[in-house]
Amino acid sequence: MSTYDVVVAGNGALGLATARALSLQDPNLRIAVVGPAGRPGGASGAAGAMLGCYGEVTAPLLRTAPGRARHAQGVLASRLWPEWLEGLNSELPVEDHVRLDAGTIVFSNAKSGTIEDENYAAIQQAATAEGEPFEELDPNHVPGLYPAEDCRPKRALFLPREGSVDASRLLRGLTRVLEQSAKVSLIDGAVKALDVNAGRVTGVRLEDGRTLAAAQVVLAMGVGTQAVLDELPDLARRIPRIFSGGGTSLLLQVPRTQLKHVVRTPNRAFACGLHGMPRAGNQLYFGATNILMARPMLRTTPADMFFLLECVLEQIDQDLCAAQLVGWQAGNRPVTVDTCPLIGPTSVEGLWLLTGTYRDGLFQSPLLGQHLARRMRGEPGLVNEDFLPERKPISLYTLPEARAEALKHYLAMGWEHGIRLPKVGWHRSFPRFYQQMLDSLYDELGEEEFVLPPELLAIVDGNRAAMVPFFRNYYAEVRKAWA
Repeated sequence: MSTYDVVVAGNGALGLATARALSLQDPNLRIAVVGPAGRPGGASGAAGAMLGCYGEVTAPLLRTAPGRARHAQGVLASRLWPEWLEGLNSELPVEDHVRLDAGTIVFSNAKSGTIEDENYAAIQQAATAEGEPFEELDPNHVPGLYPAEDCRPKRALFLPREGSVDASRLLRGLTRVLEQSAKVSLIDGAVKALDVNAGRVTGVRLEDGRTLAAAQVVLAMGVGTQAVLDELPDLARRIPRIFSGGGTSLLLQVPRTQLKHVVRTPNRAFACGLHGMPRAGNQLYFGATNILMARPMLRTTPADMFFLLECVLEQIDQDLCAAQLVGWQAGNRPVTVDTCPLIGPTSVEGLWLLTGTYRDGLFQSPLLGQHLARRMRGEPGLVNEDFLPERKPISLYTLPEARAEALKHYLAMGWEHGIRLPKVGWHRSFPRFYQQMLDSLYDELGEEEFVLPPELLAIVDGNRAAMVPFFRNYYAEVRKAWA
């Protein structure tokens, strides 16, 4: 058995950033970072790595206190990136430096119904209210966009302080820096279970049978965290359950590109916007789909591939039909049952969680890694502790609000997939059909205290016979845990 001061379970952006923050704050700490070298199904490796705070704003986000708290975290994270990258690059050879590509163009077209209009307006309102600089652009002359005529943008704005990094370069850079530390061990493997004795964590067990002893353990395994928690059922039912937001992204090679910044839509149906950005060597990254599932997605599907490619060619650049395919990527965003993150200590002494961050994990990794490292060393953190892991699921919607918002998402999904209504009058029947379906879903769930967010309805809708009893039982267990 190997012994460490801290085991960080997870080698994505959050796990690596936490390990680096710990090693900087106390160079004598013996730290093990555990995760499979290939990161199969992980969110970080497939991410576009948009450093988007205002670009991610939605109308529902700013209506609730938890939503505003998440936005405040994003604002703080965005301010940390330049200095944090400078520190990382100071420990890397020049050829491995990670560059922040500044600038994001947000455009809105008519492909996704009213939800896109509402979220575009929310982005503009938030930036205006908080003094974030932006510039409105002529929607007919957006650099890098050459869409089909029926997909032309209606509006566009430029956010100069947002942008992106290359996720693969970032992960390589963080890995190399940690490898240079004599006190940090990178272990190719996966944590299967925790060792707990008398209410204290004492280490972890790996899938290959190895054991690692440690007085403190950080679970930053993304969607893989849930299986580890399930080994401790009394603890697991006190922590909002984690599901998978499966996403597909695409890399293309072009002779030259006019795309100089991130281009993206506001978040659309089921909380994911179409986006593209330049990469080194005349490569372009495009993403992403978002399919909520009970289990992680390890490979993409032809349906997701077709949908994403069609969106890119129609809404971003028709000329990309002549580009060369570099590859498809599949990843899984960790999405909690209330869509809010899990950050901080648990009632098991020495056990910490850093997951459930949905689309914000890589973006907020410099902030959350330093925050958790400080808290683990008994110091004040960098953010308010609004999302401690052990809590009742947060209700972001009343039942009527959830029904109304879910209808917008389903309608937007229909328009995005090119639905064609066969005759006059169906424009009224189409919403009624979805409203009846959604009402029956929420009625079957029978839940008013913990209202399932619209994003997670797809999990139930895909398999009602199994998932309605699952969620009814889950919420019953939550009530018992908090009785």
